[in-house]
Amino acid sequence: MKYKLPRYFLIAFIVLLTLSLLCLGGCTSSSTQVQNDFYNAGNAPLSVTGAQFDQYILFRFDTSASALTLALPSAADIVANLSSPYAGEVISFAVAADGTNAVTLIAGTNVTIKPSASTVAGNTTISMYCELDNITSGSEAVTIY
Repeated sequence: MKYKLPRYFLIAFIVLLTLSLLCLGGCTSSSTQVQNDFYNAGNAPLSVTGAQFDQYILFRFDTSASALTLALPSAADIVANLSSPYAGEVISFAVAADGTNAVTLIAGTNVTIKPSASTVAGNTTISMYCELDNITSGSEAVTIY
């Protein structure tokens, strides 16, 4: 005797499989370029370009001798270097102060730095997030958290 599954089980399986594949596809963002490694600024202040900002996930500073600064690019430069940016997109990065002195972030044009992200204390690494608030050409704006 042959056992047959009711058709609704087969339909339910196909629907669940389709939904799970859609959810997996929605978990990744194809607009942000692949970020790699870290940028070793050494013991000097650093001004990054939009391409560098979008590329590196960690900016490391040797702050054993003095406090240093990280000057961020303009919001327009950050947005221009992404392949398919969208408002609300988030770029993750970190700043490391390897020494007793701090690293202070300096905002580029139309870049807002929240107080909690404005200074990285000595001997600390802070993960930060750059949210694209506006991607309209000429009105680009981002916020660093």
